[in-house]
Amino acid sequence: MFRDKPTAYDRLTDAIGDIGERIAELEGQIAERVNPRPSAIERLRREAGRLTGLATPRSRWDFLSGLHLPSADTARHSLHRAQESLRDGAHEVSDHVREGAGALRSYLPALGSSLGALRLPDSRDLKRLRNHGRPTGLLDHARANPGATAAIVVGGVVVAAGVALYATNKIAEHSEEPDYDVVRQEGDIEIRDYEAMLVAETIKGGYHEKARRLGFETLYNFIRANNRSGKKIAMTTPVLQQLSEGSDRAKGWAIRFIMPSKYSKASLPAPQTDDVQIVEVPATRVVAIRFSGVFSASLASKKLMALYNYLADENLKQKGDPIYAFYNPPWTPGFMRRNEILIEVER
Repeated sequence: MFRDKPTAYDRLTDAIGDIGERIAELEGQIAERVNPRPSAIERLRREAGRLTGLATPRSRWDFLSGLHLPSADTARHSLHRAQESLRDGAHEVSDHVREGAGALRSYLPALGSSLGALRLPDSRDLKRLRNHGRPTGLLDHARANPGATAAIVVGGVVVAAGVALYATNKIAEHSEEPDYDVVRQEGDIEIRDYEAMLVAETIKGGYHEKARRLGFETLYNFIRANNRSGKKIAMTTPVLQQLSEGSDRAKGWAIRFIMPSKYSKASLPAPQTDDVQIVEVPATRVVAIRFSGVFSASLASKKLMALYNYLADENLKQKGDPIYAFYNPPWTPGFMRRNEILIEVER
């Protein structure tokens, strides 16, 4: 009968097992030469492993006869080495922290150089895509380069925010605001005295945002002379909005543009439509609260509650409905917007 011939896998397994046994023997020989006297705990473990029973009281302690406890000098030396190890470990951790901080500082320049090396498809690339009949080539390019696509998106957001900031600042620089004196200030709340002013007013129905949008379009056409003769009127800030429910006025929202201070009622171009009225607003004292963010009903309710609490605490008497003031164009990011709610009070 033929004897089974070992496979290559079996021969490899046997060889690995022999190598492992040989390495274990070498480790044991090296350990005996380097540390011929094992520690007390190691000798205790070995002796306990060899014991099969504790026959007599004396034999219980025979295996402890070879133990060697460290002297005081040895213990102090061991403690000193442990302290040095701890100090070395602390230095090593500190070095790692410094290296990590250096890597973090170098990350932004590396990101900038990566963005600088980014090449967008030019006209020749687009022409080649059209010649090959691949109308979705740009999408394929974006899928194949997710890092470049993310960089383009982030760059677009940064550019859009920068353009919005630049446009907002330019408009604010060239837009006149009404003067007022701050009588008292407590956090975001101010008591202000406004001088008399002229406003162009229109009444619009609907909910808050819709009425403001329609009123803005009507008043903008008036100041730009789109529906009247005469010169254009410069845009000012803020745009004001207040409920209109008086018996002598139409119901809805009153939207107002403050007229530049250089005009009087006689010198101001007259509206040529009944939808716009020029109203003289007398000098007033108001309590105002200033806040940022995208205007919403919940945000307005929260700020109104703060104003009403302040009026009650200061024993101030309210006159009329709250006035909402908007200082920025609609494209301004929410965190950059300036909104205010004003309540007229008796002096």
